[in-house]
Parts: sequence; C-alpha cells; structure tokens
Amino acid sequence: MQQKSNIAIGILFLITFVVVLRNPIELFPDSSGYLNMHIIRTPGYPLFLQFIQSIFGDNYQLGVVIFQILLGCFSIYYFIRKLRSSHILNEFFSVCFALVLLLPFLIGLRIANNMLTESISYSLYLILVAKFISFFISKNSKELYYSLPILALLLITRYQFVYLIPLALLMIFWISYQQKSIKKHAVLIVLFITLPLITSLIDKTYHKIIHGHFVSTPWTGMNMITAPFFVSDTEDEALFESPLEKEFFKKTHYSLIDKKMNINNLELSVYQSPTQFYIANFADITMGPIFKNGKEVLSNSLTKAERFIELNKMTNKMTMPLIWDNFSKWKRLYIQNAIHGFGGIKYVLLYFLIALCSLIALLKRDQKEYKILGLTSLLFIGNVLIVAIGMHAVIRFTFYNDWVLFLTIFVLLNSLNKKRYES
Repeated sequence: MQQKSNIAIGILFLITFVVVLRNPIELFPDSSGYLNMHIIRTPGYPLFLQFIQSIFGDNYQLGVVIFQILLGCFSIYYFIRKLRSSHILNEFFSVCFALVLLLPFLIGLRIANNMLTESISYSLYLILVAKFISFFISKNSKELYYSLPILALLLITRYQFVYLIPLALLMIFWISYQQKSIKKHAVLIVLFITLPLITSLIDKTYHKIIHGHFVSTPWTGMNMITAPFFVSDTEDEALFESPLEKEFFKKTHYSLIDKKMNINNLELSVYQSPTQFYIANFADITMGPIFKNGKEVLSNSLTKAERFIELNKMTNKMTMPLIWDNFSKWKRLYIQNAIHGFGGIKYVLLYFLIALCSLIALLKRDQKEYKILGLTSLLFIGNVLIVAIGMHAVIRFTFYNDWVLFLTIFVLLNSLNKKRYES
C-alpha cells in the first residue's frame, strides 16, 4: 500500500514540476532587491540567487525555478514521511495531504515561479515543522538539534519565523516536565535562546562584507512604524524632542492626511473599514509618505546605504512612543489585521479552540494526535500574530500554514479509521 501511495505522490510531483516549468517566471518590485543584494534585504535569498547564478549563468532564472520546485517536493515528501513514520496519516491521507501542500506551487501565489523568498521559506518551514512534530512525538532530541541550522537559514531568509523559537522552547519544557528533568535539555534550551543572536551576527557580518556596514538588515523600523503613523494624530509631534524626528513626523503625517491615508480622514467608499484600507494600502503608505519623507529629512551627505541605516534607526526609535500614545487605535487595528490574517473571526475561534482543547486533552492523556493538533494550531496562531504586528496580514505572509486545517481533518479521520479497525 505504501508503494502505491509513493507512486501517487510521485505522479503529483511530476505534474507539479511540468506545470511549474510551463508557467512564466515572475519578477516583482522586491525581486531586484534580492538580485542586486540590496542592503534592506536579509542575506538568505540574495545568497541563494548568487549561488544559482554562479552555476547557471544567464539562464539563472530557470535554474532558480527548478531548484525551488525540487526543494519544495523534497520538503513535502520529507514532511509526509515523518507523519507516516509516526503513524499520524495512512497512505490515502498522505496522498491527499501531499496535494494540499503542493497547492501554493500550482495555484494562487505559484511560489516556485516567483523571484521572492516565499518558495525557499515554505520548503525550509515544512522541513522544520516535520522535525518539530517528530521531536514532540518521539522525544528524540536529535530532531531539534538538526533543526537548528535549518531554522537559522529560515531566519536569515524571513525573520517572521522567529516565533518558532518560543514554540520550540515550549515543546522542550513540556517534554522536560514529563521526563522530570530539565538538565537533559539544557544545551538545547541555551541554543534556541541564543539563536536570534547568532542569526543577527550572521546578518550583520553579511552586510559588513557586502555593504561595508556591520548592521542588522535596516528595514524593520519602516514596517513597524507604518501602523503607528496610520493611526497618529497631529498632536503626536510633541512626543519627539529631536528636531529631525519632529520634522520627519510632521512631513509624513501631513502627507498622509493630504493623501487621505490617515485613519482620521479616510474616504471609505471602496473599503468596508479602516483596517481594510490599511491592509490594501500598506505598501503605498510605507513606500510613499513614510519612505519618501524619511529620505528627504536625512542629510544629503549620506550614501544610499547610510540613509537606509539612519532611517531604520529613526523609525525604530519613534515607533513605541507613537504606539503608546495611540494605543487604543493601534490595538484595534492590530486585532482586526490579525483577524483578517486568520481569514475571519470564525477561524480565529476555530484555531484557538483547537489549540485550547488539544492542550487540555494533553494534560489528561499524552496522545500523539493531540500533540499534532496543538502544535500545528499554535504554528498558525503564532505566525498570524507576529505578522500582524509589523505588516499587513495578507496571504503572502500567512499561506505557510494554510495546510493546518486540512491536516487537522486528516488526523482526526485517520484516528477514527484506526479505532474502527481496532474494534
């Protein structure tokens, strides 16, 4: 039976490979930043593109697509093999789940055809989740040790996955509690806690070598300050003592007011709510008034890279005062942005209910199905909650866990089938 399912999965991979090669290669505004190793891009994907270019030369785009789909197929097979070895899915549901995991390559985002980080991030993420699940069920520490370099690669590609670190620590503490010993996992705990420092050092070293500046990728501040600027009031200028910060705030705030991009003077004829406006216009707000005015107020003597660095420092410093002074509006925007990322309030309730019920069930009975449901629901929740802080929670940032609900259904059906068979 397993041989037949492997053949079926292989056929799905072959069909996907052919479809991907027939689809056009897509370049986006962000793509040039990765191809040209821009300072505002994290090192993972630019280094990957440079590696492919060194092998394929002028045909590098085709090489990127081929590598991305091959890595995707490998990660999906690896994930399914881990689930089958833990007896989580039978052969039929394994094939069904393979198709679900392949959907981002076939429809919608078509991630393998894009010169963006999504394809590589998705593949690395699936491998990591497979190792997390394997550790949680088998309690084999090697799975988490082997996951560390993969997680480091993922973090220097897309830092949104930093939420995997507290989830890994949560699993370690849970297993340590069951085994009545935390010393056994002390090294793992230290490694996961220090991993952000290690990846930050890698990030800074990369920028020192490529751009001559030992700094973290200078773009976080721009994302973080977008929502606070969107909900800001004119009186917020008083929050800042620095003349440079005052000038930046004043110019940006009035630009947003003039373009009707501030929550206090929106025209909502097209959008249902301020949050929907924010989500639809996030990039225009960030790259429009905020970015343009930020560059304008900085000294002309700065190089392009130095402007990004100084702008990142300034926006990082200004973000928290703006949030605290407009906390009620910011909080409402954040919650509604997160709800959008979940797909609606029904799915918020569903995923939190799955997580809560699974964790309560685990306290009573150490059953692997509960572990899978609890962990994967927390993966979904963690990703949406962290994305909604600094970005608009659109599918490009949330699709990584679109398979969670399908896996939940397959695990429950598989468990029912086993019980029927045993009875």
